[in-house]
Amino acid sequence: MLRLKNLKTNLIQIYSLMVKDFKLSTRHKLEFFVECIAPLLSLFFPYIIFNTLFNIKNNIFGGYYSKDNFILFLLLGNCVTVLIFLLWYYQDLFYDEKTWKTLNAVMIAPIKKINILLGYLISGMISKGIPMIFIIILCYILYPISLTFLLLSLIILFCISITFASMGFIIGVFEIVNEDISASLSVGISFISLVSCLYYPIEIFPKEIHFIIKLNPLYYYFHLLRLIWWAGINFEDALSYLTIYHFLVLAAFTVALPLFASYLFMKVLDKYGASGY
Repeated sequence: MLRLKNLKTNLIQIYSLMVKDFKLSTRHKLEFFVECIAPLLSLFFPYIIFNTLFNIKNNIFGGYYSKDNFILFLLLGNCVTVLIFLLWYYQDLFYDEKTWKTLNAVMIAPIKKINILLGYLISGMISKGIPMIFIIILCYILYPISLTFLLLSLIILFCISITFASMGFIIGVFEIVNEDISASLSVGISFISLVSCLYYPIEIFPKEIHFIIKLNPLYYYFHLLRLIWWAGINFEDALSYLTIYHFLVLAAFTVALPLFASYLFMKVLDKYGASGY
């Protein structure tokens, strides 16, 4: 009975934070609409580049990317772009909470820090989920797959969203405590995103930096997402590119990063408090 009561309390906390944050993020309707369509605009230049390259040679990269499926590659990358907005979403969210002086009320309330993360995560996923749903439907229309592979792809997208939310949560912590550190982290994460093959395959990068890309956990997330969808179309081809590292990185970071973000949030904020009001 006690466990059931604790579960109910946690769910209420998560739901309350989710509703509060979602209402705040949608209070300006035009701004919310622009944020929904903005990620779609990022497809413009990658599409032109890919289309030009594949008109020169159909299998120019030597991998499973071709003129027939590069649009799927770009669309799934665009799904991830939508989720990347969760990073900056948390930074802005905590900055607003700090300047509005409502942060202390959240901190002193009897709310578990992991519930704050989950509440804000769900709210962010709902607000960013509208363009993502549209892109997933478009992917399914252009490249239909079985329900099993579609479900697996959605699970991976959920894992990616948890990871980005956790990274954004860490940036948000330092946005509260020290904005200089937050800015430095933002630059670092921007670099990590750049060398994660979000829009371009690893083959397009100089071979000298391939080892850097393969040290990047995000590379395995994005590559796995595309390979799982491709497995629903050409299973044997996709299987030849899959490795155990894809699944190990996904499992490890999806579990460890939100726990670390919640722990860091609690320790750093308790020690240094909010600054820069």
